[in-house]
Amino acid sequence: MSLGVFLKASAPLSLYLGGLVCAIRAFAGNVRWALMLVVFLLPLRNVIDRIQIYPFANQFIDILLGGILIGGFFNKRTAALKTPEQSSITTIAIITVFYLLFSLLRGGFFLYGGFNFDVHDSRIQDWKNFSLMPVLLFLTFKNSINKKEIWTILGVMCCSMFLVDFYTIHQIQEHSGLLGREQIRGTFQFLGPNEVAAFFNEYTIIIMSVLYALKKGRNKWLLLILILVNIYSITFLYSRGAYAGLMMGMLILFSFKDKKLLIPLFLVLLLWQSVLPQNVIDRIKETKTQSGALDESSQRRIDIWQQAFDYVKSSPIVGIGFGSFRRLGLDLQDTHNIYIKILTEQGLIGIIIFFMTVFFFIKQGWQLYKKGDDDLSRALGLGFFCCIFVMMVNNFFGDRWSYLEPNAYLWVFAGLVARLNVISKNPGVIKQPVGSVVKTIPQKDSPKNKRKVRYYDPPEHD
Repeated sequence: MSLGVFLKASAPLSLYLGGLVCAIRAFAGNVRWALMLVVFLLPLRNVIDRIQIYPFANQFIDILLGGILIGGFFNKRTAALKTPEQSSITTIAIITVFYLLFSLLRGGFFLYGGFNFDVHDSRIQDWKNFSLMPVLLFLTFKNSINKKEIWTILGVMCCSMFLVDFYTIHQIQEHSGLLGREQIRGTFQFLGPNEVAAFFNEYTIIIMSVLYALKKGRNKWLLLILILVNIYSITFLYSRGAYAGLMMGMLILFSFKDKKLLIPLFLVLLLWQSVLPQNVIDRIKETKTQSGALDESSQRRIDIWQQAFDYVKSSPIVGIGFGSFRRLGLDLQDTHNIYIKILTEQGLIGIIIFFMTVFFFIKQGWQLYKKGDDDLSRALGLGFFCCIFVMMVNNFFGDRWSYLEPNAYLWVFAGLVARLNVISKNPGVIKQPVGSVVKTIPQKDSPKNKRKVRYYDPPEHD
């Protein structure tokens, strides 16, 4: 216990000092460690807040990302890589950022009647935080140039998930039952149990898929433990949307990987009132009262959707502006449905861009699943494919799309999947140590001339 207290007290300072070193190295062109530190910290809002007592630490993540963005242009490893780097999702990510900037300005005209760009406006902070996610996709895609680095980043995300689980389970034990669920925030600080549950169910599906591709060994057992702990957290966060999303993801995954597991899944759906914990049953039944009418929470959402559609009618093309809905003084202050929210705030153009993003995510995952050049790559592709459908279910019940902490990993995974697709399309490329030439070995079609090529990823030379 004393060791745990010491580590908890010293961790913020250690991360701060280590982050400064990583940022300096990133600005100099060595971005790998800074990228992994950012990925590790993204869901750990509580840790980031504790770091902010140190100088300039209130922009800790921004400084690291700035170092990665600038240093990436001077990175000899990426400069030496001669494979094509175009990806449809990097293009749609850039479009998303710029359209949201336009929508932010549109919101100023709607709310204030003219141009307004006040740095203290919370809408600008929300836009900046959301824009970090497409930037993460680009940086991950650009700087994770070989499979070793890709699987290392996946391992870093798993370690971070373990920490989110640790805090979440501790809070579940402190605030057990339905009445205490609103006190459970995991590591997200300003969000609630629904967002934490959405975080777990989206990425648990990806880990499940990767588990199928692993051979027996330590890594397989560690991933299995993480999956079980994640499911435990989802169960006792009592999020009905998360239950529906997890069921959707498992239905798709098992249909591809192990149809026998569909039998117990359907049995749970049929016999849920007999097999699930009582609190979970009570939470699901809360959707309707004993008389069959919608419960107060569900009815309030229906009412706010009707109000949102009135604003859609007033500005159907571009909407009322990014982040404007909560400024209207309406009940709930949010649509509690991302599709209605985007349609209201960003109009038809915004919802089209959103669905294009979803389409390209699905396309990248499916393409890697079908054409990946190894089992792990194909498993990650399938997992990401399933994850997008889980995300879409989650967002029907609330906004699980706009917030950095629960949704950042979705964009990181998108970057990893896009990079693996590039690697799979260029199997003859061998990455040599820095300073040497990247050689492409032509693969002839004649069976007589085919030969095995050993691919290797040498260590980085600083």
